[in-house]
Amino acid sequence: MTPRATTEQIVAMLRAGASHLEIKEQLRVGGDRITRARREAGIDPAPGHIRYTSDDERREVAERRYPHVVAMLRDGATYRQIIDATGTRPTTISRVRRLLDIPVPARPNSAQTIAEALARHVQPHGDGHARWTGPHSDGHPHLWSHGRNYNGRREIFRAHHGRDPQGPVTTTCDQPRCIAGAHLADDLVRQADRKLADTYTAIFGPDAP
Repeated sequence: MTPRATTEQIVAMLRAGASHLEIKEQLRVGGDRITRARREAGIDPAPGHIRYTSDDERREVAERRYPHVVAMLRDGATYRQIIDATGTRPTTISRVRRLLDIPVPARPNSAQTIAEALARHVQPHGDGHARWTGPHSDGHPHLWSHGRNYNGRREIFRAHHGRDPQGPVTTTCDQPRCIAGAHLADDLVRQADRKLADTYTAIFGPDAP
C-alpha cells in the first residue's frame, strides 16, 4: 500500500514550482488537498493556475513570485541557463514568458554586453550607494552576456577599478547589499586600507577619532 502523501511533501513541490497536475500524478492526491495546502502555506498560485483574476493581477503575481526568472528572460537568457540558476521548471518558465509577453530572442544574449547588463541592473540608491536589480545565483548578483554567466559584484569592481579583483569582493559601507563600485573591496584594497589605518594610529594614537 502506498503511504499517504504528507502536507509537507505537497508544499515542497508547490514551492519548487510544480503544477497541480504534476503533484496529483506524483503524490496521488486530490486538487482540493493541494489547494488547501497551498493556502495554509501562504503560497501564491502559479501564473498558469490563477483563477478569477485580471491579466494585470496575473502578471503581478508572476513578477512577485518569479523575479529572477523574469529578469533572466528579459536579459535574453536561455531556458537551460534559467533552470541551472534558479531550478525553475521549463513549463513554469514558458508560462511566465507568455504571461508577461517576453519575446524569445533570435540569438540569446547576442545584444547584451557586460557593460550593458551593468547599466541595466545597477541602480543608484542615495549617498553613493547602489543596489542590484537583476538576477541572483546562490544569493549573489549575476548577469548573462553572450551566453556566459558572470559574477555581478566582480564585474562591477572590475569596471570601477579597471583591473581584475584579487580574492573575494566585499562591501565596505554600512549597506550590506550595496554594489556601488566605490564601496567594493578586494584583497589589495583591504590591505591598503589596513596600512592606512595603521599609519593613522601610529601618528595620532589609538584613541584618535
